[in-house]
Amino acid sequence: MTTFNPTFQQQAAIDCEGSIVITACPGSGKTTVMKEKIRGVTPNLPSHKGVIAITFTKKASGELKKRCKENAHDTKLSFFGTIDSFCLKEIILPFLGRIWDGKPSNCNIVKKLDSHQQLYLSEKYNSPTYDELRSDAGFKALYDAGILWMSSFAALSLFILSNSVSARRYIRARYSHVFIDEYQDSSQAQHELFIKIKELGLIATAVGDIDQSIYQFRGSQPEFLLALTKDKANFQHFELDLNHRCHPSIVNYASRVLDAAYKLIVHDDIYVFRRLIRGNLKNAAEHISPWIDDWIEKNTITYASDIAILAKKEISLREFSKGLTHNYRLYIDTPLNDIGTECADVFSDLLSYKFGAVATAQDVIEKYFFQLPERNMPDLRKQLKAIRSETTLEDFIDKSNGLLELIGFDDFEKENNAVRLIWSQDTLIKLFKPIALDEVQLMTLHKSKGLEFKIVFHLDMEEWSFPHRIPGDNWDDVNYPSLAEDTNLHYVGITRAELCCILIRTSLRRNAQGNYGNSRPSYFLGLPQLEGLYQ
Repeated sequence: MTTFNPTFQQQAAIDCEGSIVITACPGSGKTTVMKEKIRGVTPNLPSHKGVIAITFTKKASGELKKRCKENAHDTKLSFFGTIDSFCLKEIILPFLGRIWDGKPSNCNIVKKLDSHQQLYLSEKYNSPTYDELRSDAGFKALYDAGILWMSSFAALSLFILSNSVSARRYIRARYSHVFIDEYQDSSQAQHELFIKIKELGLIATAVGDIDQSIYQFRGSQPEFLLALTKDKANFQHFELDLNHRCHPSIVNYASRVLDAAYKLIVHDDIYVFRRLIRGNLKNAAEHISPWIDDWIEKNTITYASDIAILAKKEISLREFSKGLTHNYRLYIDTPLNDIGTECADVFSDLLSYKFGAVATAQDVIEKYFFQLPERNMPDLRKQLKAIRSETTLEDFIDKSNGLLELIGFDDFEKENNAVRLIWSQDTLIKLFKPIALDEVQLMTLHKSKGLEFKIVFHLDMEEWSFPHRIPGDNWDDVNYPSLAEDTNLHYVGITRAELCCILIRTSLRRNAQGNYGNSRPSYFLGLPQLEGLYQ
């Protein structure tokens, strides 16, 4: 483990023993601060206790858990995972049946309600609140029909904690602290759940950055993070505003995108570039590919995987990939993602275990098979290892179906067909393998959140491509319905770059009908406060 030398800001947040809120800019070391706080807390806990460590994605959760456990550090009975995973495992499955009867473990968990399931509810909800769940009998009817809707998990957990003494007693007995990362992406129900857990007596830490709020379309509300910073009675506020990741010229450019009055950092060189490339995105990839060869040859970067191609639209990445001469990984939703059930999630992780992205059988067991008796574990590990060594598609599916039956699933037809589609496409299979060093990374700006790369190419810098624009009464009317969120998204994309960020505009833009026409510069390229901050 490398030696960590905290800044004054970082050390102050680490040393505080009470409930805190940390606002942290990109590259400020917030994950390291969370890790240090968790590692500082857990040695003093009894063996039957732990902390709750909630992150926004499964990947971020795995990384935080790995870092907390470095050098065989004992995190006791701590929970590492997403908010949905915590709600399901620690609150809904153990306690919902005591309030609504039935067996939650027998329910089908879905990410999206289909048209039939939607009819149970009195209205269409994006991310239901606690009050909405209490007032709409359709949520109980959904449960009685064997459906648990993931978007309702936070509200449902808050409902359980408000009505179950046993659930409250369990959380107090099992956990001493709660940590939540990416707090700006919390919904109202998730925020209220966090406050409820704190009120049970746990010491609470919220970490986030309002400037990286990019999921308001899903129901996230960044104002809850701001509210915590103003709640002096319950939280001490710490700010991590030093970006240790990006070159100062990248910090200057990204910060001026958000704030025209940002005080610039003094530095000599500029490593933000704007490039207009003739043709379409396929032509742009053909133009850029030799640059990558040259950088590797001259040791500017060590591996092609140090380079990310980011775009607002997935279709842009697909077009770009057609002209790229390098091996690449295109991060897209798979057919299993599209199904959106817990069964599909298990299948995704079984594929990841089979192809190596999930390292050990224990990782799979802890996520999905934790309720099985301990006596079943040796046989379960044997079955998982058999899956990893399986070479034929249908045998892999059969063995996976056997495991799925162990945790209560009995209908896999859609998931099995999705696996068949994935197995037949190399672009999709790559997503279940460890990242290869020779793979250039292609992903949307949303998927890049929380990641970092040596060099970033930011595509879609044409008007109508990014930011999102809709026609007005006249064609030239300026109408950007989600400009604030798109500005944050642009900021996120730029600050993924450590050494160099290149903003790419192509002379031809593909319109909604699939036809090409001459492009104009993006709104973002016309911001006057950016003059002199790029080459």
